[in-house]
Order: sequence, then C-alpha cells, then structure tokens
Amino acid sequence: MIKEFSVENYRSIKTKQTLSFLPNSKIHNGSDEYLLTRINSSVSLLKVCVLYGYNASGKSNMLHALDFVRNLVLSGPETKDEETGFTPFLLDPIAQAQPGTFSLIFYIEGIQYEYLVCLDSQRILWEVLRFTPEKRIATLFSRNYDTEKSVSKLNFGSKCTLSAKERTILNGNTLENSTTLFAYQKSNIHSPVLDTVISYFRKNLMPLITPNHRLREWSRNRLEADAKQKQFFVTFLAKADFQIADLEIRNGIIPIDETLLDKFAEQGAPKSLLEKLKNDNQLEVKELLFLHATTQGTYQISSEDESAGTMRYFGLGGVLQQLIGSSHVAAIDELESSLHPDLVSFFLQMFLLNANNSQLIVTTHAQYLMEQDYMRNDMVWFCEKQDSGTSEYYSAQDFKLHKNNNLANFYQAGKLGAKPVLGSPLLGKDKQ
Repeated sequence: MIKEFSVENYRSIKTKQTLSFLPNSKIHNGSDEYLLTRINSSVSLLKVCVLYGYNASGKSNMLHALDFVRNLVLSGPETKDEETGFTPFLLDPIAQAQPGTFSLIFYIEGIQYEYLVCLDSQRILWEVLRFTPEKRIATLFSRNYDTEKSVSKLNFGSKCTLSAKERTILNGNTLENSTTLFAYQKSNIHSPVLDTVISYFRKNLMPLITPNHRLREWSRNRLEADAKQKQFFVTFLAKADFQIADLEIRNGIIPIDETLLDKFAEQGAPKSLLEKLKNDNQLEVKELLFLHATTQGTYQISSEDESAGTMRYFGLGGVLQQLIGSSHVAAIDELESSLHPDLVSFFLQMFLLNANNSQLIVTTHAQYLMEQDYMRNDMVWFCEKQDSGTSEYYSAQDFKLHKNNNLANFYQAGKLGAKPVLGSPLLGKDKQ
C-alpha cells in the first residue's frame, strides 16, 4: 500500500507536490475500520483518495506520474540512445531544462520501502531504493550519473545480498537511460528483496485506468480464464440492478471481406494479421452474452448491444475483484465516466466494505461523493492550476472545517478552490 507519493517537474507539476494516504488522527466518523488499513502496530493508511479539479487543472497528471514511475521500473530502452519518455513542466524555460524527481513510499507486508528517481529526457541522474526491515532505514542501492565520465555508478548497502560478481553484472547492465530495477530484471542474478519490490510494481501497483481503456475486454478475459470468477461478476451486476442473471462467453466466427479488412487496416492492424485474415477469410471471436431476467422471461443480449454504462460497470467489476482478492493499488481517471451517480458511490462502498489491503486513487467531478457519510476530509483532495500554469494539490483537511460542515456546499460555493472561473455565457460580447 502507498503511504506517500511526491512529484516535482513533470507535465503540469512544477514545484514538489505530494499525495498522502496518512490519516489525520483527529478525524473519526465511525467507519474507520472500513476506511483504514492497519499496516503494523504504529501505521494505518487510508484506502481511498478522491481527487477533484476542473478540466485542464492537471489532476490526472498525478495519476500519470505514478504510472510513469511504474513504467520506469517495469520497462525501458534497449539501447542507450533512446529517450526516457520524461516530459518536464513546459511553461517555464528554466523548468524545461531541469530534471524531474519522483518519490514513492510504500509498504509490503508491513515493511516500509522508499523508491526515489531523478531523470531528464536522456538519462537517469540518480536513483535510490531503501527500506526499513528492522525499524532502521537501510539503503539497498543508490545510483548516480557521473557527468565527467558519462557513466552511471551503483553503490550497494549492507542489506543488499548480491555477491560482488552479481553487483558487477548489475552495474554493467544498467544503461544510463534506464532504471536499476529494470536492469535487474534483465540480469541473470537473484535478490529476494529486489524480487519483492519488482513484484510490487508488477502485480500490486496496477496500470493507470482511463475512460478510454476497454475494461470490458480485460474483465471478459479474466472471466474466460477462470470460470470460477463468473459468480462474482453475476453478483456484482445483480447488486447494481441491471437485471442480469447470468453471463456466457460463446465462440463465434466472423466472415472477412474487403470492407472489414480495410477497417482493420485503418485501425492499425499489422500486415501479418491482415494477410492471415485474408487467407483464412474468417475471424474467430469470443462473444460475451448477458442473460437478462424480466417479467416476460429471460433473454440473452450480446455485450455489443449493452449500454456503455453497463459495460463500463462490468469492466470495473474486474478491477474490484482484483482489489478484493489481494493487495492492489488502482488509479482510475474519471471514475464516474458513463455511470449513474448512485453506481459510483455504490462501487466505492463495495470496495471499502470488502477490500482489506488495497487502495483506490480516483479523479472525479462527482461532487456528490463529498456528501457520503463514509467520506473523510483527509480522503478528499483538490487540484488547482495557478496563473503560472502549474498544478498544486491540497487536501480538504487543510481547511480545518468542522466535522458538521457540508464539504460539497463549501466546494460548490468556491471556498475550497479547484473550480473554474467562468466568463460570460454570451458570445460575441466584450463582457467577461
């Protein structure tokens, strides 16, 4: 689980901005057993962060930054000539020339880890991984780029169990434009603690979910891979009052003609696939069918004929199942996309009541979530863009409102910021 994530000089973020899951010990609403997860005897963490902000304020960039760090760890360039993919704050010539810094503090099985990385578009300038296995912080490795010699140098702490030979191998495989953790995965060496960290980034920290992601296909594939999961999806949809009583995945065949080939080509299908489709004259498909129970009987409807809201919610079912099944962190951009307000709130309630060691970070415009009884002020965050174009993030708890104050009313009245300043709705007038 994440304790804290900080970003400096990335996209719309110029100065250091921090998102924290540490709860305020003075805030209690009677539901803490569902809102907090006990990490160890001294630390508890919030399970949800809801981030508000107007369009183009930069609220999504905090999620993109977390996903960027995940990708730095799990993937990288094949040669040292490739760029890192880093984008600095572009509305300031000084910031454009500066590197970006990212810091993630997280827990794995009660032990705190801290991963920090600083980079520009060409190289990793420095990188540190440390942890606290025995209540004392210990550095696993640190890495710095030597500008004079144009090489990266790795230093290892006493808690790193790699042999001298293995350290030499890792040092040699660490390209200047890729992280040490990525280089480790390409090296024929083994470290239990590094394996644990890599596994966290790969399995526990889920990729960013945006409204453009076709979650329906991901959830369908999960359902197809394990038939035992079907009951979860059926129950999940039934509780949302979709009148869906059962699911079925059926194999089908689509005939291929020139029109369909042209459509695949326009969508960027590789030539090898186009040639195969042309030769086979058909395409095998998996069709997802929903069984609707009505007063008139039961009827099967293809997923292609279901509403966008039904399919969005079905897709989120796969995410919820992951969060409930084991420890995961999911970042969802615009959670309310295509969903009725009651479904959004209900989804969060199901997560809070059923997941024990997982976290949700969501961006939203859904002000009604602030009014929910379970929503603590330290779970609500705002993003506002300054006149300089930089995004700043702050928590609702910073305003020190009384627990009886309606957070949504304060936000609607503009007293919490993070709302657009709109001009006159009249067009063609000089009025603002």
